[in-house]
Amino acid sequence: MNESVLIGRAEKFLGRIRQKTVNADDIKTLKSFLEIHSYLKDNLRELQDLRETMEIKGYKAPYRSIMKYGPIPSGDRMAEDLQDVSRHTQHFRMRAAAKKNILDRVKSSIASHKIALGNLEEFSNITCSSCQQKFSGHDISLAISQGCSCSSPHLKLELNPQGVYRLEIIKYLPLSGEYMVKMAELSILGREAFRKMVKILKQEKRGIVKTLSLVVKVFEDGRWVRKRVNMDATDQLDYEREVRKKYGSNARIEFLQFHRKKPSIINDKHVQTALSLAYVKFAENRVQGFFELVLERSAENIAKIKFYDQALKNVVKTANSIEEDPEHRKTLKEELLTQKLVEEGLVNRKGTWDKEFLHDLQMRDKLENDLFVDLPRTLILWDIIRYYLSTSHDRRSKSSGPFPNLRPHLDKNQISAFEDFQEQVVDVLKEYSREKIVYIPHLKEVLSKKFELENKIRGLHVKMNPPALGAAILKMVGNIPLKKAACIFYVSTAEVKAEEDKFETFERPTTRKAQKFLELIKE
Repeated sequence: MNESVLIGRAEKFLGRIRQKTVNADDIKTLKSFLEIHSYLKDNLRELQDLRETMEIKGYKAPYRSIMKYGPIPSGDRMAEDLQDVSRHTQHFRMRAAAKKNILDRVKSSIASHKIALGNLEEFSNITCSSCQQKFSGHDISLAISQGCSCSSPHLKLELNPQGVYRLEIIKYLPLSGEYMVKMAELSILGREAFRKMVKILKQEKRGIVKTLSLVVKVFEDGRWVRKRVNMDATDQLDYEREVRKKYGSNARIEFLQFHRKKPSIINDKHVQTALSLAYVKFAENRVQGFFELVLERSAENIAKIKFYDQALKNVVKTANSIEEDPEHRKTLKEELLTQKLVEEGLVNRKGTWDKEFLHDLQMRDKLENDLFVDLPRTLILWDIIRYYLSTSHDRRSKSSGPFPNLRPHLDKNQISAFEDFQEQVVDVLKEYSREKIVYIPHLKEVLSKKFELENKIRGLHVKMNPPALGAAILKMVGNIPLKKAACIFYVSTAEVKAEEDKFETFERPTTRKAQKFLELIKE
């Protein structure tokens, strides 16, 4: 396919996505669910096909194909030739930039569609009315495309109470790949919130060895020769044994270098960007719905703040109509505002501000920062925490649900990112919104214990109830009451107690046989 045709096809397709708004806030019927799910799934297939075609054609590194023109021989050097070279180079660079930009948009769109589909599949279960077989998570796509194994066409939609999802963020995702446009539309506080969220999702794992580079001295054909060897690192790799196995017992390692990788919590920059944008816009709209109520309850004199806001609005309007020069306009605004505040008694003739009024302004600034900047970060951390606690390592490895490219296991450095979970923001959410959110003390220890237990039971084929296990860890490590912990994950107290017993067995075996079994496992 011609390059310009491929770019045009991609831009046209992304343009159609931009024109259609996907609002999944209030899905109630199977029909509406299937319409949105099928639309997103079809888009994703087309986008993945576009990405694959572009990468085959070299769009991933387009500047490599630009021809580097050497110097023209002095005898043949002419102004026209130099202009032609410059013009051709500029043309090729513009084409390379177009390739890079369109591939970037396609990748952003793919990330957004995966997030949207992950939220939809966490939101619901689909049940066959005939055989009562239940499809959840990633299996929903199979149920939609292939139907139930009993061949019954009668399916029904059910809410998944244990799912981790936010259908409201789907309409804020850059589904058409225009994440730069959405970033430009953010307010000043929104940009600050966005930066902080991306920083959290970028939190890197301490470097783990990915590959090794070695220089090996080998005795061949009656003489010593040096060979460069590259080796993939695996768990418990004995590189000396591998070298001697390949080159003989006389082989000697002269140089060894470890190459490390540092995967992030969410190991894809486009997913990081899309999630951050969606959560920031969603949280911003939610805060705007109750910010005035919080301000009125916190301010000592709300009337003074309202007067200040109205005066500032009038002053800006007046200054803009009188003065054209930006510097003079700024000075005029300050003079007019000070005059109005003095007339109202909020500032005296010496320029000293009323203490109550100044306290309320400072309090509002802090409140705006706490809610518009910290609230979206608290929401996404709460969702990721619930997802880690309510799912198994195996499930997170196969499908990351609403958080594509989420690391199935975190180290201590990455877990420290969750210390930003703000108690005061949690209190505001519980009081002014419908969020069923709980502040979890000792959060670092809670997540560490979950990952530690998963490492112990991995490969043992022990049947666990992940949501109930998450509730049990919250109760035992996070000091959350039993009923509240069970309510967070929509499980019964009996299920939580059953997992708690298993948890204690793995921590402290109660019988000699169990103790011996665990000792054998550790060996």
